[in-house]
Formats: sequence, structure tokens, C-alpha cells
Amino acid sequence: MNLIFRLIWMIITARLGSRRDIMGESHMTFWCLPTDLDMNMHMTNSRYHSFMDLSRIDFMIRNGAWGRVRAAGLYPVLSFSSIRFRRPIRPFQKFAVTSRVVSWDERWIYLEHKVLAGGDTAAITILKCTFLSKEGRIPTDELLGIMGYTGPKPAFTDVLAKKDELDALLKA
Repeated sequence: MNLIFRLIWMIITARLGSRRDIMGESHMTFWCLPTDLDMNMHMTNSRYHSFMDLSRIDFMIRNGAWGRVRAAGLYPVLSFSSIRFRRPIRPFQKFAVTSRVVSWDERWIYLEHKVLAGGDTAAITILKCTFLSKEGRIPTDELLGIMGYTGPKPAFTDVLAKKDELDALLKA
């Protein structure tokens, strides 16, 4: 984690802040600092993923899943991330990152992150992750039980199917 002070602040505010529903949407606000910039004087590409990491952890702490999966000896791993950059984020510009669960299958949980700046979507990402124990991957149904979710599964969209096709092509 290359945003250590923001990580510390996020952990404090997530533990003290309002709770979130596991199928709801998390929202975090940031400012683009000079240390977030690239040579073109806008937020560097790698920072988007770092802010999404913070947003994912905040989301899991606030919905209670983080404590449950850690108590079960599990840890998250990302498999695939696809990002679409739409607009730059300028120095000292305020922006938000949203996180939400989109769907899942027997092996993967699919998440969406949006980076919003000035009322527009600056970037959107679809990623898939799983959780591992010392013995290996945890089936999604078992994971959802550990997280305390018993509700319905959201629809698996065409976008997710296409992302899976792309992921399969990249396994070479």
C-alpha cells in the first residue's frame, strides 16, 4: 500500500463511521495531491488502483465482512481488473471512489469501482476477486455465508461475461 497515511486515516474513519450494507455502495472522497501526479500533471494511472484498494477495504470494514473473513483466516486476492479511463483528475481536484458488488459465480466475486470527479465518471473498473485460506480458494457460497450474506444473487450481466472472455484470452 503506497498511500500509508491515507490507509491509516481510512481505517480510523471506517471503524468509527456509518455501517454499509454488503450489497450497497461504498463512497469515499479524496483530494488529488502533488504526490499523486504523473509527468502530465494529472493523477497517474497506478493511483486509481491504489484508491480503489482503499475503497474496497473501507467497504469491507463498514459492512462487517472484513472482520468475519479475517477471523476465518481468509484473505482477498484479485484475479482480473479492467479499467476504462474517461477524464483526467487534476492537481488538488476533489474526487470520490465508489465500490459495490456486481455479482458472483461459484469461484469469483465481481466488483465495480467508479472514480467520480466534478460530476463526471473519470474512470470505471470491473474486477474479480476471490478469498483464500491456507488450504486454498473458498467457494463463493461458503464465503458469502462467512460474510453473513443470505440474500439473492445479482444478475450476471453481459459485461461480466465479456470480461470473463477477455480474462480467458489473457491466461496464456
